[in-house]
Amino acid sequence: NKTDFNIYTKLNYALLNKLKTFIDLQYRYIDYSIDGIDDDLRNITQNHIFNFFNPKIGLFYEISDLHSSYLTLGIANREPNRSNYTDADPSKPLPTAETLYNLELGYELSATTMYLSSNLYYMYYIDQLVLTGEINDVGAAILTNVDKSYRLGFELSGGIQPTKKLHISANATISKNKILNFTEYIDNWDTGIQAENNLGETDLSFSPNIIANGKISYDLFKDFKAELISKYVGKQYIDNTSNNDRSIDPYFVNDVKFAYKFETKLIKEIGISLLINNLFNHEYESNAWVYRYILGSEEYLMDGYFPQAGISFVGGLTLKF
Repeated sequence: NKTDFNIYTKLNYALLNKLKTFIDLQYRYIDYSIDGIDDDLRNITQNHIFNFFNPKIGLFYEISDLHSSYLTLGIANREPNRSNYTDADPSKPLPTAETLYNLELGYELSATTMYLSSNLYYMYYIDQLVLTGEINDVGAAILTNVDKSYRLGFELSGGIQPTKKLHISANATISKNKILNFTEYIDNWDTGIQAENNLGETDLSFSPNIIANGKISYDLFKDFKAELISKYVGKQYIDNTSNNDRSIDPYFVNDVKFAYKFETKLIKEIGISLLINNLFNHEYESNAWVYRYILGSEEYLMDGYFPQAGISFVGGLTLKF
């Protein structure tokens, strides 16, 4: 059973004609109550109570009718989920809540035929839950709190409408995602005890340093639209060791979408669409897993990568009455 209660208030105040501030305050109460025996016959009865205070403060400055900027600072807390508790090793400390300190500085341009938005952010975590290689007493992988980690990045998005029929938009994120002092754990089948290696600063898993998306939309004629949708994802590590042998290669995929709609006397609107995924039949993986172990004083690994579909088609029919 999970009881979740929160109360929230927000204050907006104009310091000057074009300078405004806001304060968000949230109190959140969580009560976890778990009773019973897990399927591996462990008693997982336990109770946890959290009292979170999540404040956020910001400044918004309207430079002109077209330009504006903002600065925000917030603190957020998140409780471990159910499986973090049920899978935890009873002989070790239970997982604790994560705390995030988030600072953002942004700029926005909004005009009739174009827009631009940029955001610089710094997210500092205390006790972030990550996979370290640690296992519980029945051999299942568990998430473990790491003392300090952070994400530092720059986001940029924009769009332009050169003509009445043509729309172009794109967004990108360049980031640095690190654990400040990471210790990995590897199963040692020779000793039955996990080996520990302190690796210092490493990259957070599944956190690419570059992500970019783009879309070109063109109205071929009335109510018939074509779109080219592109996505780029940079290299991702599949564990937190920053080892290139355990990573997913960057990939760039393109989709094309056609959409047409028309009206009839019987049906108010009929929409027909065709989506061609992975137009150029690019071979890539978007997810993976890895397990490492020591046997006979040698290190081995088992891993699996999840290949995505090549060129594929999806059709759609929408009826509005």
